[in-house]
Formats: sequence, C-alpha cells, structure tokens
Amino acid sequence: MSGEISKPGANPIVYALLNIILGCVGYFVMGQSKKGMLALVYYILGLWCFIIPGWILLFCFVYDAYLLGQKLAAGESIGETEVGLEFLGKLPGMG
Repeated sequence: MSGEISKPGANPIVYALLNIILGCVGYFVMGQSKKGMLALVYYILGLWCFIIPGWILLFCFVYDAYLLGQKLAAGESIGETEVGLEFLGKLPGMG
C-alpha cells in the first residue's frame, strides 16, 4: 500500500486505545503497517533494555495515534509514515 491514507469518520480514541491495549495495533488499523511494526519493535526494545523508556515510548505512540486519528476524522489524508509527534520522526525508520 502506498500513498496517502484517508478514512473519513475515523475515531482517534479507538486508535489510541488499540495502541495502548494491544501494543501499537492502532497503527495497523489506521493503515500505517510499517510504522506499527517499527513502533512495536521500539516499544519491546525499550521495555527489554530499560523499563521506563519503553513505557514512555508507548504513551508517545498512543498520543501520536490519537493526533493522526484526529486528522483522519477531520477528513484529511495522512502518509504511511507520517507522525503526529515530530520527535518520533527522528527514530530510524519512523519518519
């Protein structure tokens, strides 16, 4: 899948909840599969190496999914690797 993702009527709260409950699944449902896989890897590595950074990353991914869900709900399109939180784009492969 390439290009822009558009889902009018999307629910940002659902994407955020899927990210926190099922470990970054909100990105997959949103259509950002590559980003979802990378987010899950970063989250697991963060938990494995240092527990606190893993949880911080998870909450950043939850908020990021919420911000992107708001854009989709407003009828805007997002890119496959677009980020809502700019600093997440600095992680290798995320931006």
